[in-house]
Amino acid sequence: MIKLQWYLITCAFIFAISAESIQAQPRNEIEVRGTLSIPSGDANFSGTTNSGSTIDFSRDFDFGNEFGYELRYQHISTNSKHKFLVDYAQTDWERSRTLTRSITFRGETFTANATLDGKLTERVFRAMYAYRWGNEKFRFGPMGDMGVVSTKLELSGTTSNGQRTGEATKNKFAATLGYDLDYNPDPHFNFTHNLGVIAYKKDRLFHIEGGVKYFPVRSFGVSGGYKFQRYKFKDDPDFLTIRSNGPYFGGVIRF
Repeated sequence: MIKLQWYLITCAFIFAISAESIQAQPRNEIEVRGTLSIPSGDANFSGTTNSGSTIDFSRDFDFGNEFGYELRYQHISTNSKHKFLVDYAQTDWERSRTLTRSITFRGETFTANATLDGKLTERVFRAMYAYRWGNEKFRFGPMGDMGVVSTKLELSGTTSNGQRTGEATKNKFAATLGYDLDYNPDPHFNFTHNLGVIAYKKDRLFHIEGGVKYFPVRSFGVSGGYKFQRYKFKDDPDFLTIRSNGPYFGGVIRF
């Protein structure tokens, strides 16, 4: 009888440890990031292919580092094979410059040696799914994502017709294929790496990031890393190429 009691107590103890172990692996995350990035690239929204109609973000504006933000929700299945992610990010760059050359934008010619105010906005919304192989510590597998990349370029300054403001907005469906990686050496650390790329007709999409999350307690943690993205969209004769890269940092809630 005593042996049976000890057997039942032992089984209950093992079950409690197993339940606690399962509970110690949260499957959902909400992450809020601050991003610091500098853009480069070029754009043409003049309706012509003249070289003077191509705006160079680095040469004409010299956009500097700007803070943006990113909101993410992540869910990982019980067996850790399936990973779902929804992500929204936005960054605004603003700059006032004295033009060294004349440029044409939306039918207006902004004249050289005059002050030009430029504002560039990039918004990215995407939903991702990854199927990963591996074990409790390491997971790797193919990834696919899709969403919308929205960019807006606004210029204001002196033109050949006086003070003018022009605006161009481009909203494009974006989808990439690549891979996703998670490495969890212990319950407190999570290393991540994600890459996606695709070439469709005249559009070119690429993004990559790597980072680490540290959880001093079960439900709360901090994150940091580096990301790079490049989007090229072309609707003859207009086109837009935007590259942005920089570090990110944030906080994470797990449940």
